[in-house]
Parts: sequence; structure tokens; C-alpha cells
Amino acid sequence: MPEAPVRTGQRSCPMSTMDERAPVNHTEPPPLPDWEFDDEFDGGEETCGRVIVNLHLYIRDQKPGLKILVISRDPGAPVELPAWSRMTKNELTKMQHPYYLITLKPHLMRS
Repeated sequence: MPEAPVRTGQRSCPMSTMDERAPVNHTEPPPLPDWEFDDEFDGGEETCGRVIVNLHLYIRDQKPGLKILVISRDPGAPVELPAWSRMTKNELTKMQHPYYLITLKPHLMRS
């Protein structure tokens, strides 16, 4: 009789492409792009939505038009941050993984 496959449990993040048992790659990020920004938010090693939740908490009281450099090493960030920007009406001005330049609510800026 064949052995049943060993179940290691379900992943908490369906977007994750990384094997949880694989070592984390702690290589240096590419050099910071030459972008102008007002503030910086580093998501660290967080993955799958945690960066977005923490970013939301960080920016919720900020003024429209503020340019924030978001740093996210999450392999899903190139998909997640543009989608989040569209849904929240924040503008993803530039992106060069792991760097994302977001302009907060530009449509609410007063002329």
C-alpha cells in the first residue's frame, strides 16, 4: 500500500511563491533610485498583505500629495502594490522592485 503524502499545513499567504522552509535571502537591495520623496516607509521582510496593512496605518493621517517611498521585499509586491494603489486611489508614480513611489490621493490636492 502506498504511503500517504505528508501534509505540512496550509500556507497563510496564497500569493506567496516562497517555500517557508527555504532560507531567507538577505542580500543587499539594489541602490536607491534617484527619486524625490517626502517620506519613507520600509516594509522590511513582511509579506502578503502585512506591508499593505502597515502602510495603510502609516499613511491614514497624511496629507494628499505626499510622496512616500515604499520599500517592500515581498515577491508579491510588484502585483500587490499597484492593485492596492488603484483600489485606494493613491498613485503609484514609479516602481523599481523593491522600491515604489506612491503619491497619496493626488485627486484630493487643492490647487
